[in-house]
Parts: sequence; structure tokens; C-alpha cells
Amino acid sequence: MFWREIVVLAVAAAPVVAASAPDTVSMPPYRVDAGGFADSERDIRAVCDSAGLELWRYFPDQRIEPFVVVRGRGGPITLFERNPHREIVIQLDTGERLWCQYAYQFAHEFCHVLCGFKPGDSSNQWFEETLCELASLYAIRGMARSWRTNPPYPHWRDYGDALRDYADQAMSRRPHAGEIARIGLTAFYTRHEAALRSLPVDRDLTGSIAVVLLDSFEKRPQHWGAVRWLNARKTETVRSFDTYLADWMETVPDEHRPFVVEIAGLFGRTIERPVNRD
Repeated sequence: MFWREIVVLAVAAAPVVAASAPDTVSMPPYRVDAGGFADSERDIRAVCDSAGLELWRYFPDQRIEPFVVVRGRGGPITLFERNPHREIVIQLDTGERLWCQYAYQFAHEFCHVLCGFKPGDSSNQWFEETLCELASLYAIRGMARSWRTNPPYPHWRDYGDALRDYADQAMSRRPHAGEIARIGLTAFYTRHEAALRSLPVDRDLTGSIAVVLLDSFEKRPQHWGAVRWLNARKTETVRSFDTYLADWMETVPDEHRPFVVEIAGLFGRTIERPVNRD
């Protein structure tokens, strides 16, 4: 949640048919329960689709459980417990046509779904939270580009600059980005490891790390698909960060392994690449 929202996106959508997506990718099954948002289901869906597709396009063969987007009042969250319809529940704490907040919150929570979120030991949950903060930045910056040529509605075309400004403001407010620039990510993680492992939802810390990792994901976005296996070995057993990364490495397909090695290296971690599978 930011101190100031980009209010230009608060303009009501005219009753026109949404433009088609720029490619053949479509979002997986989900629905929007617009009750409590004070915005139309169609417009909320248009923003969520736009944000989600920036990520979903890199998961061509993944199948996920159906989910529902509902209004929350205690901050955005994805619930572990399914609802009576056996849907994953994503709560967004926004409304009043604050489309930037919709997009930012939805991309974060949708990333948890893509990561195969599940309960268990939370010692390394900070890393998933970092990736989800990163997903928000990545999605909004992608939307800023795509809306210039293919917005959900033609009259939303000029909102691209507002989306980009929102992402820029979010990054500029991360208080530890300068510290990481001065001492490097390896030293930063060592300094803050205890805090990260004990309070994984510290957005000042995870959001600052996300800013640093953004470049790697924007240069090689095809590796977003690697997050699909992030929780493959998650249990109640406490793991070190090194073991967590090694488990991730061992479960991803071969094409993602160099990328996982690269990300681990940014934190000063060296993990052995397993022998390629037959």
C-alpha cells in the first residue's frame, strides 16, 4: 500500500468491448466476486487479466486450481484454505477504481499461486515474498508497455505512463535499495538473514531485494516458469537457505537450472547443478 495512488486510473470505464489479448494466451479459470469493491466485475477482470497475463504467458503447460478474487479488508492475501467451491481465495484490499493497486496486489497474490504456495516451514518464505513483490513490479511495467498498443479498452491506452510511474514510485520507496547498492546483495542478506527468516512479510526488506532481482527477470522472463517448483519440497522441516535453493535447483527442468544458479549467486550461494535427467 502506497501513500499516494495514481488517480488518473480512477476514470470510469466506458461500456465498450475489451480489446483482445496480444497473443493466444488466456488466463486460467477464475472468477471475480465484485461485491464490496464498488467497481464492475468486468473492469476488475480486465485489470487482473492484464496483470496476470504478464506472468502466465511463461507457464504454457501449467494447470492450477480455479480461484476467486474477492474484497478483503485486512490487506491483500491468498488463503491456504479453499472455499466451499474448492477455489483458492485471493483477497484484494482496494477499490474505487484504483487500478494500479488492483494490478499490483493481484500480480503479487497470483504469483503465490504460480509458486505452488502451501503451508509448512516459513524460514524461507521471505524469498517467495520477494518473488511476489518482484512479480508486481514486473507485471505493472509490462502493462505500461502493452497498454500503449493493446489496452483492455481503447480509452485506457494513455494510462501506460501512469502505470510506469506507479512502478517507479514503488521502487523509489524501498528503503534498503541504497544499502544493497552500497554493500551488495550477498552482504545485505547476511546482515538481515535473521530478520528475513523470522518475519518473511517485511516488505521493506523483501521489496528492496525485489528491486535488485527485477533486472534478471526482465532480461530472461522465460525463467518465470522456474517458480512453479519453488515449493515442491516444502514441508514442516526447517531448511537453511542453501538447502532451499538446492531443492529448488533439483526440481526445476534443465532449462531453468542456470537461472537458478544465477539467482543463488546473487546471494553469494553456490549450488551444484545436478546431472541432467535422461
